Amino acid sequence: MIRTPAPSRVSPLLAATRLEVRLPGFHLGPVELAVAAGEYLVLVGPSGVGKTVLLEALLGWHPLAAGSVVLDGRPLAALRPGARGIAYVPQDLGLLPHLGVAENLRWGVTCRGARPDGPLLARLTEVLDLGPLVGRRSVRTLSRGEQQRVALGRALLTRPRLLLLDEPCAALDPHRRREFQRLLRGLHRESGLTAVHITHDREEAFLLGDRIGVLLDGRLRQLATPRTLYDRPADPAVAAFLAPENLWEGRVVGEVVGGGWRVRLVDFPLELVVEGSSPTGEGCLVGIRPEEVMLLHPNRPLRPQVAANVVAATVAELLLLDGRVEVTLVAAGAPLLHVRLPVCAADDLHLAPGSPVRASLKPRSLFLLAVDGVADGAAVAAADGAVEAAR
Repeated sequence: MIRTPAPSRVSPLLAATRLEVRLPGFHLGPVELAVAAGEYLVLVGPSGVGKTVLLEALLGWHPLAAGSVVLDGRPLAALRPGARGIAYVPQDLGLLPHLGVAENLRWGVTCRGARPDGPLLARLTEVLDLGPLVGRRSVRTLSRGEQQRVALGRALLTRPRLLLLDEPCAALDPHRRREFQRLLRGLHRESGLTAVHITHDREEAFLLGDRIGVLLDGRLRQLATPRTLYDRPADPAVAAFLAPENLWEGRVVGEVVGGGWRVRLVDFPLELVVEGSSPTGEGCLVGIRPEEVMLLHPNRPLRPQVAANVVAATVAELLLLDGRVEVTLVAAGAPLLHVRLPVCAADDLHLAPGSPVRASLKPRSLFLLAVDGVADGAAVAAADGAVEAAR
């Protein structure tokens, strides 16, 4: 495949400015979005928040109630569909059941009255492992994973400037899903394709996205690099969607000498030290991801770097999940704690239901979200909605 230019952050390939779409019973936007050439952008959110509507608006399929979409410096509406250079892989894949695999692969190019690029077709056949499939007379005989590869090959054979993917991995079984995700990542690295990919799978978003946009209730709540999203979600709803397990109401009660904040939980007599930016008010949400909670032997001396925010707890439940252990801890005067760690780490600590353990909530691993008037429950209710969606 031919390498495209490296991503440019100066002039985006695709830009949406104050984009709004109004449909019966649903309002999307306003959305501000810019996609650089060569970028792999993932939009993530639960079902029903407008991910597909946004993708279809970027395609020009929905009339805009407000705002605009610009492709490579030109208004999308001013470009005829065949001149846009956009390839779209919908959730249903759009394969034509009356055609064989080879004809489906060539369909996008054929519709343009052109012939497939021979070297590109050969390369795609190799990379997507289509060789055993091209002789099939019907795509109905293919598995879902095989159909996905054919649909992706058809899209890439048109040499698109922009590839739009709607939940491309959702219908695959877990093994095939990870295989297809790695294929997409490899294609992006090799070819430098520009892609906008929507998914409800948070893990998939972090695996693939150069940047990730979190879409909730028709609004793009945060658009950032994976690490920024991981470390500092923008608001309670984003935090509740991305990391709902350990998220608690609190109040800032003072500063810490040398930097940081003292936060007292609203529903528990527990005070935590939190590093990070200054809150804008007393009310807050404080959280920590399960994989950031450190479990310590109950009788060993504490090192200085883990001495703050140590909670004595008891193991209530252990769940073995595909190479990792999910641990639920109960502690007097503290909320339930959810911990995620490798199997070997759980074995080294001899964890079992009823085992005593200490949990270290490191100040640098906690994140703090300012919520004014958190006691009235309004901000927490918004976060609770995202928690339910995440589940």
